[in-house]
Amino acid sequence: MTTTAPTPLTAHHGSFTTRLLPPGHHPARDATAQGGPAQDGTAQGGSGHGGPAQHTGTAQDDTEQNATEHGSTGQDATGPAGPAQHATGQTDTGLIWDDPRWLRFTARTDLHETHCLQVLEEDRPVALATLLLTHKPGGLLFYDAPRLAGTASPMAEPELLDEAERKQWDRLTASLPEDRADHYPSLALATFGNHHGVVHARGRSPEQRRSVMAALPALLRQIAGQLGCRSTAMLYVGEPDAEPVDAAATRAGYHATLLGADAVHELRAEDWEQYVAGLSSRRRRGLRKEVAAYEDSGFHTVATTGPEALDDTVIALQVAHRAKYGLPGGHERVRRDFDALREEIGESCVVLGAAREDRVLGFALYLRAGDALFLRTVGFAPEASGCYLALTYHETTRWALENGIRRIHYGLATYEAKFQRGCELQPRWGWFAFDGPDAEVFHEVLTLQSRSIERRLEHVGSPATPVPSRTLPPSSTAYTADTAYTAYGAAR
Repeated sequence: MTTTAPTPLTAHHGSFTTRLLPPGHHPARDATAQGGPAQDGTAQGGSGHGGPAQHTGTAQDDTEQNATEHGSTGQDATGPAGPAQHATGQTDTGLIWDDPRWLRFTARTDLHETHCLQVLEEDRPVALATLLLTHKPGGLLFYDAPRLAGTASPMAEPELLDEAERKQWDRLTASLPEDRADHYPSLALATFGNHHGVVHARGRSPEQRRSVMAALPALLRQIAGQLGCRSTAMLYVGEPDAEPVDAAATRAGYHATLLGADAVHELRAEDWEQYVAGLSSRRRRGLRKEVAAYEDSGFHTVATTGPEALDDTVIALQVAHRAKYGLPGGHERVRRDFDALREEIGESCVVLGAAREDRVLGFALYLRAGDALFLRTVGFAPEASGCYLALTYHETTRWALENGIRRIHYGLATYEAKFQRGCELQPRWGWFAFDGPDAEVFHEVLTLQSRSIERRLEHVGSPATPVPSRTLPPSSTAYTADTAYTAYGAAR
């Protein structure tokens, strides 16, 4: 019996056309260098004939689970095996969302339905984006638009609002149904790791890339409408794309919100000694104090790379870490998620462990992409809880300089700790459109939500430049303490 594959959903805007590929499919990796897809235009993701095995998302976006303690991103690359070429024809640029392995990893979640959106200009593929379709409440918070809007989290800090604003926040959020079911299905353009995840074809100029980004809000809304979605979001966009996206998204009926900032530590020194010598006297004293406390407690750092880095010790520490903070993820769930990381992107894994008497009592998991590291998650036994700063910042920097790393991405949240230790904070914006009841309530909530994060970055000392549709009001809240070290349990 012959069956006909369903016709992919399409959308059009200006010179651009998009094609929504079925769940578990993405354009073949061996596309031509000119950007064309393989003959059938798709390739089955995952393993086996039945599609990718599923996992629950515990490790796939630990920003979600522990962002206020350590932050994380999901960036990565092809690792030691060299660059991969993806379906748009672009050689991997050192970011996970450019890597076919990350598409497969993302597709293994069971909390969202993942799709690839292929963007064509005059019938030529020019970009590829990951879409996360959430059919009902319960997706990962940072990619679940109805929950992300108005939920206190690293992306919304109502305690930073002034008294009148806080009363308004409380009134508005109390008026929204708890499960917000009327705003599902929901569609988000984003990839795990708090990034928009749009991959551009090789050879595209900056202007051509910005034109794609500016077309996506309208294209996304069309696709969302065809899928019957009641809410749509384009998430975690930074410069230089934020301004053109904002103009287009505003015209398409979205509402802009500052979601946070990626903390990036650029390493310009040639070695550890030069790095320490180049710090201000204040930062140098702080570093020496934290490293001395780490070493005086009997700890030293061990590094393990590759798939074998995700061993039983790391899994046990992650389970204990989640239990400590009341976060979801028992042993079997964590093991499934770490298995997915190991199988799909294991060659890029770097685990730095805090060891004492030959026992690893804490770890930080990074994904390596060429000369960059991206923090994924951490875990510490109770007796090693004081090791966090020394291991995650100082020992990581020492290892990085010894191993050719020039940049460390720490992700969102804990901004004061990161900024004080030399990170640049790069703002990340999101745009939301709600079509169900209470749409205006959501938009008012998002205005206050954005204001709270704008103030967070002000207080840290790294204010965000607003996108054109947002204006930054003068901060009216006195705030001196950073609440970075309280873990927030959600669901990236």
